[in-house]
Amino acid sequence: MSSSRSRGSLGTSQYSERREFDSLFRDFNEMSHFAVRGITFATEAATDLEEAEEQEELNQLDVIVRDYIDLENKLGFQRTALNNLKIRFDAGHKFDLVENYETQLDDALNKYETKSENEKYFQNENYIEFRQKIWDVNHPDETMPPLDKEADDEIVMGKQKESLYCPITTLLLEEPVTSNVCKHTFSKDAIMQLIRRNMNSVPCPMTGCDKYIMEHNLQPNKRIERKVEQYKAHSEDLMDDVEYTNIE
Repeated sequence: MSSSRSRGSLGTSQYSERREFDSLFRDFNEMSHFAVRGITFATEAATDLEEAEEQEELNQLDVIVRDYIDLENKLGFQRTALNNLKIRFDAGHKFDLVENYETQLDDALNKYETKSENEKYFQNENYIEFRQKIWDVNHPDETMPPLDKEADDEIVMGKQKESLYCPITTLLLEEPVTSNVCKHTFSKDAIMQLIRRNMNSVPCPMTGCDKYIMEHNLQPNKRIERKVEQYKAHSEDLMDDVEYTNIE
């Protein structure tokens, strides 16, 4: 009888801790959404400031966007550390949750702090979109130069060859999202279906990539979405020209 009560007590404890994990994940997701909304608002405000030639305010907004990106990355480190602990906990491993969490988080934060400005911001899709919107105000028909002034030709060429097709569906990207762990881009529905079928963690579908992707690693890629729309519009114009030629 006592053995049965002991097992029941253990089951109740595990259930309670799993609920706490779930609650923490929800909190991190809400804070992450807050950071993304802040970046979106700043990006929209930036175009007005550029049109008004308010450079000082633009510089302040740039700092704010970088702070939001730092916050989003740090929340991502916390979610990853928490998810790693949850996997070990679900597998029945015994360990000090707080100590392991703090160790993993400290390691991730220390690595982040050693990254260059280029790695932290100039390769971040949200920051690229922020700078792109500012650039487009006065240069609507020109390609924005690389944010990293020291970028070599290979990197620039890599950006020019960026694919507009989803590696999963092999069709044009729809609601493109980019993984922040490997920078590969997918159609949102396609990658989400894979993630849900694989218990919230899936090997990157891109051939040759050994990274694992979770839902919180995916970020909307407005820059690629805009390129897809431009490509579609250009293709429609070409078709209209062909039809008009055939009628003649």
